[in-house]
Amino acid sequence: MAHAPHDPFHLAFTEPSWDDLRIFLAVVAHGSMNGAAKALGQSQPTIARRIKALEETLGLDLFQRGPNNLELTEAGRAILDAASPMGEAASVVSRTAAAYRPDPDAPVRVTATSSVAMFLSLHSAELHKAAEPVEIAYIPTRRRLDLASGEADIGLRMRTLPEGTDDLVVRKIGQIAFAIYATTENPDAVIAPPEDPTLSRQAAYVAEFAQGRTIAARIGDMPIRYQAAKAGLGAAFLPCWLGDSDPDLKQVVKPEGDLIEDVFLVMHRRSRNRPNVARVANALAALFKRSQKALVGG
Repeated sequence: MAHAPHDPFHLAFTEPSWDDLRIFLAVVAHGSMNGAAKALGQSQPTIARRIKALEETLGLDLFQRGPNNLELTEAGRAILDAASPMGEAASVVSRTAAAYRPDPDAPVRVTATSSVAMFLSLHSAELHKAAEPVEIAYIPTRRRLDLASGEADIGLRMRTLPEGTDDLVVRKIGQIAFAIYATTENPDAVIAPPEDPTLSRQAAYVAEFAQGRTIAARIGDMPIRYQAAKAGLGAAFLPCWLGDSDPDLKQVVKPEGDLIEDVFLVMHRRSRNRPNVARVANALAALFKRSQKALVGG
């Protein structure tokens, strides 16, 4: 597609429309104008017209158009790199706005590591009963979701207080312990996490235990690591509430020192006055209080 020469003054002062950039990002994300049209609730001709207008504004061809596909040009890839943070920022704005005007019927989203989320799942029936009529959505992840922008309503975080807590309400609700478990008392093989031991406290602890033993596998996902240990693959680093409850597993190393971590319940300050969030938070705190003996192991 050829473009007529542009007036330098026009180029200096004409900026692309955010709506057109949003459509461009949608076309890239969905791989076609039809896909973007369906996602945005617009017609395919409208999408094609807005992409053409964006190309004319920029004086660039953003796509190479084939019979059944679109491919970004080199210029298109550069514009994608520049526009993507704008799309992410718009998404954060939308989530933040939604967090300040929450749907009273929306589920309360609880984020935690996989080991804590798995513990919560065992008690999900009683948590549901305590939180009724609100639903609880569980988000297992090691990534610290941003409570301020509304990625989650409640975070269960371990070991240390979160940084930058001015806008956060933080309460310690208990402790959780970890230990090495295996099907035999003196295992000769170890299931290690995949992380670099210099970057992960857990990986460093397991690496020290593994000296003189065979690394049978590297498994990051805790529930899968548990199943592998239970199958006799080797010793694994597991939460005590899980390892102690399984008659097929033996505690090889007792929990002490850094293997016992504090658990903090974290909310953004605006959430504490939301009845649904407060009810779920209180139910979580009560569960940890009742379960401390199992959580810290023995």
